[in-house]
Amino acid sequence: MNIVYGVSGEGLGHVFEAIEIGTVLKRDGHNVKVLTYGDRACDSLGALKPTRIEGVHLCFNEKGLSLAKTVRKNIGFFPFYLRNARRLIREIEQFKPDVFITAYEPFTMCASHWLRRPLISMDNQNELRDLPRPKGASAFAFHLARLTTLVVTCGAAEYIVKSFSRRGSGTARLHYVAPIIQGEIRRMAVTNGSHVLVYLTKPNPDLIEVLKSMEGTFIVYCHNRVGEDRNIIYRAQGENFVRDLASCRAIIATAGFSLIADSIFLRKPYFAVPLRKQFEQTHNAHFLGESGLGEYSEIVTREALERFLSRLPEYREKLDKYDFDPAEQEETLRVLLAKIGGRRAADLGTGVTTTFPGT
Repeated sequence: MNIVYGVSGEGLGHVFEAIEIGTVLKRDGHNVKVLTYGDRACDSLGALKPTRIEGVHLCFNEKGLSLAKTVRKNIGFFPFYLRNARRLIREIEQFKPDVFITAYEPFTMCASHWLRRPLISMDNQNELRDLPRPKGASAFAFHLARLTTLVVTCGAAEYIVKSFSRRGSGTARLHYVAPIIQGEIRRMAVTNGSHVLVYLTKPNPDLIEVLKSMEGTFIVYCHNRVGEDRNIIYRAQGENFVRDLASCRAIIATAGFSLIADSIFLRKPYFAVPLRKQFEQTHNAHFLGESGLGEYSEIVTREALERFLSRLPEYREKLDKYDFDPAEQEETLRVLLAKIGGRRAADLGTGVTTTFPGT
């Protein structure tokens, strides 16, 4: 099949997943055309030769996610598509797509409906369809996240929803699966070393000061800073990250879905520092606290971290009991592609066009 695969370039979770999924699809004999945006995403997906588009990047201030700053920064999003939409659609038409996959990337959704081809949505955000607002969570952030998700993935023929808790109901079109884990991480030898891995998508000077006041070594990944400061070792993203992840005794990080999935697979206790007003991160952090696999706090104190580090054996005991199949997502995708491919083959044989939801 010819598959157009749209990948969100905001953060790297969807990007690392796309490297794994794209490789699987090509190995299965499919032709894959990747659409993404942002320098880091385009560079990371270089082996798949992505077509560069534009997308939304989130902006934060000292209070958390800033809607006003996000709108101002992304104002050029619309002129880009006014100038380039026809060119991109022609390029996609020449590829002769059979199906589209969107990893929270809205242009792919629009293109699939324009060309009347089936769309598969593959993300963790659609779990919000079945969730009530958690107690204490911002109502605005919750409803904004839910609305954004409904818009970005609307009209998909199938929804693959990555979930830790699987509390959603599931339907004929809504498939709850465990998250995929990169092959590199699956193959890593896991040890419990002396260092704590710290991963921050945004600078957090208050947290850094807390870490400096504590005993132990903290290896920090944040904006590719490099160097040492007392008990803190700063490292840039690269091949060292996976090794540091597999050998750490615990993780302190923002509450991104992919890193939490990796931590569970590797049996690493996780202290989440969710980005404020970003509900997806709040939801992920709540899961850690409720499941007993870790802790979370938007404002981190020394007392909270010391309590977390003193309880690592308890978290590891619960992690040892938590199990998921890291290949379930790709297997579910294979089943859905086969189903859609079978329908298209039947259409070509009979001359009757199947109408997929949203097309």
